[in-house]
Amino acid sequence: FWLKPSRALPVPPAMSTPEESEVLGLSVAYMVSTFLEEVKKEFGEDADPNYYEVNKRMLYSDSAKGRHLVCPRDRREGCSYVDAVHMSEKGHTAPATIMLSWSWHYTVKTVVFALARWCRVNGKDPAEVFVWQCALCNNQFRVEENKAKGQWESFDTFKALFEKRMDHTNHIVSLMAPWDEPVNIKRIWCVFEKHMAVVKGHKFDVILPEEEDARFQKALEEGGMQPVWELFSKVDIQSAEATSATDKKNILHLVDPDLDLDAAGVYSKKCSKLNAEVVSRLQQWFVRLAEQSLLERSERREPIHLQAWANVAFLLETVRGSEENWDKATNMYHRAMEVAKADGETETKQYAFLLVKYASHLSRSGSQNHREQADFLNEEAETLFEQIGETSSHEYAELVKNQAIAFGIAGDYTKQRQYLTRARAVLERTGEHMTSRTYANILRLIAKGKSMTRGTAPEEVMDLFQTAEKVWDGINSRYSMGCGALLREMGLYVAKTDKARATEYLLEAQKVLVASGSTQTQDYANLLKAMGAHFCDIRQYDEAQRNLEKAVKHYEKIRLLESVPGITALTDLGRVYFAQSKDELAVATLRRCEKIIKELIEERMGSHVSDINALRTKQSYVAKMLQGGGRDRAPNASAEQPQGLPPGSRGGHRGAG
Repeated sequence: FWLKPSRALPVPPAMSTPEESEVLGLSVAYMVSTFLEEVKKEFGEDADPNYYEVNKRMLYSDSAKGRHLVCPRDRREGCSYVDAVHMSEKGHTAPATIMLSWSWHYTVKTVVFALARWCRVNGKDPAEVFVWQCALCNNQFRVEENKAKGQWESFDTFKALFEKRMDHTNHIVSLMAPWDEPVNIKRIWCVFEKHMAVVKGHKFDVILPEEEDARFQKALEEGGMQPVWELFSKVDIQSAEATSATDKKNILHLVDPDLDLDAAGVYSKKCSKLNAEVVSRLQQWFVRLAEQSLLERSERREPIHLQAWANVAFLLETVRGSEENWDKATNMYHRAMEVAKADGETETKQYAFLLVKYASHLSRSGSQNHREQADFLNEEAETLFEQIGETSSHEYAELVKNQAIAFGIAGDYTKQRQYLTRARAVLERTGEHMTSRTYANILRLIAKGKSMTRGTAPEEVMDLFQTAEKVWDGINSRYSMGCGALLREMGLYVAKTDKARATEYLLEAQKVLVASGSTQTQDYANLLKAMGAHFCDIRQYDEAQRNLEKAVKHYEKIRLLESVPGITALTDLGRVYFAQSKDELAVATLRRCEKIIKELIEERMGSHVSDINALRTKQSYVAKMLQGGGRDRAPNASAEQPQGLPPGSRGGHRGAG
């Protein structure tokens, strides 16, 4: 059966050249009609086999479509399914227009119906979309022949063909099912495909089967954003599976030549960077899907849970991080409020919580006007919670926590502590606090406040931090923004006494935020700033400079450079430049900082006194640095302060930036 013919077989007139055959694709229209009908005849009317099963009975068996046809790639008997169609049925094959990233574990109907849906959603004619799908386009006779001999195609050959097909189509379509546990992100070639699409700048789309799209929409309404973050944290090329162990080693070696492939659990910064690139591309697609689907459902007047509007707005704000998408997020909240008013839902707990989320969104902009709007919305939400008797709910605790943060920003630290304590008590009365993300965040804020209060025992602070960490671990949400923020603050706190342990916490925080796809958020910018300050403290100036430069760029990208955290990052960067005798860079950075501070003071004149005081203190600090050239001051950078408090100096003074 596998013997090579002793003489050349006749070549059919319709046969492709070897080069043409290698990039030949099958039309979606043919898959939907003929291929599905063939599967039905082979397996039964209601059967839905996966591609391993299809392979055995339809792609390399005696009855396979290509069994007695000549392969155009090696002129031997037995060809791929797509070549067989090309030679026997005109009009259903052509150079591939998309390359499918998928898994053989998927069933035929899952793949075919998802491709048909993708064509419909994107307004494409299925007869004009030609798919390169490895099961149908590789010669399975040769694959099985090599398996029987214990031979594998060399990695270099496989990689060259893989890149050729990718470059030819210039369009990768990734099938993800189930949406929250997709098989293909656990396969190393699939992860590598997504990475190469990013590196080469190829178009990248994701397909969700219709039922998975419905599950995703339901998750937006019921599960909040956590399922989305958990999905992103599962992308890890180092733990991805491969049919060939050699392939896995070769791919990992390509990504990180210095990685010890025989050592288990070794962290690779280059692999982590690859994961982040893939996650970022997936995030962009999921945000686009969430936004489009929600707006389309709204246009069709379908009932939409108010929480879904808030969740999609949060995705827009945090994942995509541009001014345009911040405005889109704001518009989402406006639309949600209009829908609630039209549907008579303004006297519900869901509407009150929508106001809380909208207020939180506005307060993150850094604008004084937006903060005042946020205060008004919080007051409206509190009144509504009281009227409907929901002051013992998780949603109410979230409101009280946000009010505490607002008091801190306003400089009323006594009320901030009182409100945090009150929010904690609300959740503890429910008896479900140890499964609440809000509770973990409240404990983090309380611990951070206590860490800045003289006379607080270190054990009390660490106990609060560690309890918060237990909550995140207990609800399987370690890879989340909240846990990343917690680890950052634990690192900053222990830095006072244990620099090495602080470094471990900060690096762990970075791993968590990268793995959870949170690199476009303010939390990540805050972490970069904290790491820059820490490395400056321990005189690792190159690392300090790298992190602070990234922090400044990130604050600028998310429109928060003109804020106290952004100013602090600029100031710290100026200090690091001075420490490295890069005086021109230092002066330019501090002059930029000086200009921002001056503009902010003018803008906020007449607002909260604490704002003006914090800015004037920072202004004086920058002026002294410029006057003294930065050399009469200690090398350590400014410290991180409790959220909601103006960041201050290491002595706990709350006025300094």
